Amino acid sequence: MESRVADFIQLLLGHPRGLSVQQIATRLGVARQSVYRLREKAQALGVWARTHEDDPEVPTGWMRLEDPKRVEMTFRLTQEEAEALKAAVARVESLTPLARQALQRLGRGEFSRVQKEEPVFYTPLADEYPEGLFERVTRAIRERRVCEVTYKNARGQVRTYRFDPYALIARDPHLYLVGANHNSRKAGHDPIKDLRLDQVQDLKLTRERFPKPAFDVRAYVQGRFRAFGGEGKPVCVRVRFSPEKAGFIRRTRRHPTQVVEGLEDGSVIWQVEVPLSEDLVHFIVGYGPHAAVLEPEELKLKVVEWARGAVEANLSLKGVTS
Repeated sequence: MESRVADFIQLLLGHPRGLSVQQIATRLGVARQSVYRLREKAQALGVWARTHEDDPEVPTGWMRLEDPKRVEMTFRLTQEEAEALKAAVARVESLTPLARQALQRLGRGEFSRVQKEEPVFYTPLADEYPEGLFERVTRAIRERRVCEVTYKNARGQVRTYRFDPYALIARDPHLYLVGANHNSRKAGHDPIKDLRLDQVQDLKLTRERFPKPAFDVRAYVQGRFRAFGGEGKPVCVRVRFSPEKAGFIRRTRRHPTQVVEGLEDGSVIWQVEVPLSEDLVHFIVGYGPHAAVLEPEELKLKVVEWARGAVEANLSLKGVTS
């Protein structure tokens, strides 16, 4: 079947205006139903064959490649490159379907003699996505399709709404789908939202398309996904860390605005310009008695509230056995 997929793509490459499903079936010597299966397998490889349902300009019962000039059938890797690639992902249990398929194809190729050694790089963190979700998302982004998204937020609430998908953003170990929420737009709020892909329970493509947005994904990432990112206005944050933790604070640059001032007793004052966010509160609380917020007062109250809540929650479990 894999060789047939290549034949299917090659046939449509030779006919930029497209062919009818019957013509494709006849020339490949397969049944009409097999043509649709070949189309699905080609799309799993990132090669998009449009039908009338996808594009009204394609005649009914025909198929046409989305962009023949962008279709690349082959690529070359040195043996060292292939081995390095396989070693890097060999220990990652959860891969996107396309990544898993690409790795399997690589393993069956001329570089199948990769030695089974412990990889140099290992990450234990990876999300799992519903089958077919990654492919549908990438297709929706490519074709600028309006989607019906069913999403479970951090509070466990499940909502279904219409969504314009703009881009996928990788922030280890998660993928985020960023786009415009139609409900927010109708309510007069900022429609741009990012959805953690593993929390998307279902995504259906509609026939409706949205115009190319004036959206700068790089600027969005810089504002939203850098360390201690948030939606509020940046404020000056100053936290004093004890001598025991001063070394940890000095050696890691957590934000471009970071300034670390050393004090005579060995402690340090850590200063950044960031919005107040839960990530920032979690970071400070994680250092326990070794971190004291100097400013702003609002952040200090948030840290105290969070720490007090943790104490109360644990004290309430006193005497409880599993």
